[in-house]
Amino acid sequence: MIGIILKNKLAYSILFYVFWGGSFYATILNLGEGATEILRWFLRLLIFLFWLPVLLDMIKTKIKNKIFWILSMFLLPFFAPVVYIFRRKNLVHLETNKFKFGK
Repeated sequence: MIGIILKNKLAYSILFYVFWGGSFYATILNLGEGATEILRWFLRLLIFLFWLPVLLDMIKTKIKNKIFWILSMFLLPFFAPVVYIFRRKNLVHLETNKFKFGK
């Protein structure tokens, strides 16, 4: 799953933020109370399905500052997944760099 996300970073980012703004869309569309709740729960599920593979990738992959990235997923869930997807290649490279200092 993470491979698909990495190949389509921009689409992932756009969809993630489109899903995040679900309450705004429900207000603009002037949906009824029941339809609004259904839309909100559906979008929360989609956000979670986008968020979870990124968190699992952070846990499984050797990356630089792993604890920071995992904590940021919980403290800044609207920001961290998208930034991580775009920074992942550099984070993996920094962790596996042969010329690390201090180790």
